[in-house]
Amino acid sequence: MKKFLCAVMLVIFALSGAAFSQSYNEEAYVREEAARRNMKLITLKEVQRIAIERVGKPGVAFKEIELEDEDDYYTTRQDFKPVWTIEAVAGGQEYEIDVDAVTGEILKFKLDN
Repeated sequence: MKKFLCAVMLVIFALSGAAFSQSYNEEAYVREEAARRNMKLITLKEVQRIAIERVGKPGVAFKEIELEDEDDYYTTRQDFKPVWTIEAVAGGQEYEIDVDAVTGEILKFKLDN
């Protein structure tokens, strides 16, 4: 009986964790936290323009663009750093680009081989 109860508890715990991870939306969190901190975020259209200009090649295609709280740029544990993370392709080459979602500054520009 104890094994059965343990098994049931493990299933319930696993399902509750799955439900939480599915309901968590980082972009919504970043937008809410930025608003709470009175930060004005650049738009998706603006970040696309910044990335296209930086790549400097015609035909830039975006594989992925996400708005995240990027802890790679924290200086303290209490920091909050909204960043647009971009994966783009142009001229047969892939690029990883991080753009500060407040200032529009390019934080990372990496050519993937």
